[in-house]
Amino acid sequence: MTAAEELRIRPAREEDLGTLAEIGAEAFSGMRPVAVAERWFRACWAAQPRMRYWVAERPGGVVGYILWMEKGGFRAEAVVELEQVAVRSAERDRGIGGELVRKSLDELMARIASEGRKVKLVEVTTGSEQGAIEFYRRTLGAEVVAQVPGLFRGDEYILIARPKPGDER
Repeated sequence: MTAAEELRIRPAREEDLGTLAEIGAEAFSGMRPVAVAERWFRACWAAQPRMRYWVAERPGGVVGYILWMEKGGFRAEAVVELEQVAVRSAERDRGIGGELVRKSLDELMARIASEGRKVKLVEVTTGSEQGAIEFYRRTLGAEVVAQVPGLFRGDEYILIARPKPGDER
């Protein structure tokens, strides 16, 4: 069985939140200590269905997560933001982040479509470190539309993608 075959992307469950907080605290300096991260995750969890988590899971447990947020109301043409994606450091560089983005977005688009709506565009805000811009170009077809100087640890970039159902990502 390959690493990709072992990986399962599924909607998060409330009992996953402690693990997600650990992963978030490991991945993002602003989420430390873990207790701060857990508070954030519980607040986002409480905002469902506006905010929705999916996890990447291997037989040994959850190894990553993604958080999608719907912006500006539950519109006929939804605008969604990829708020966060993180993978345990020991599991990085194995394609897990890309799988999380692609599969969870497909599921999110299907859920929104089941409500008689569609996803108009996807927004991502990210720093330029660690190839994040190229990652979002590759996984979403997103392009930089703006730069915000000095937002968090440095400059942040706003990227936009316009997915269509059935798009190959």
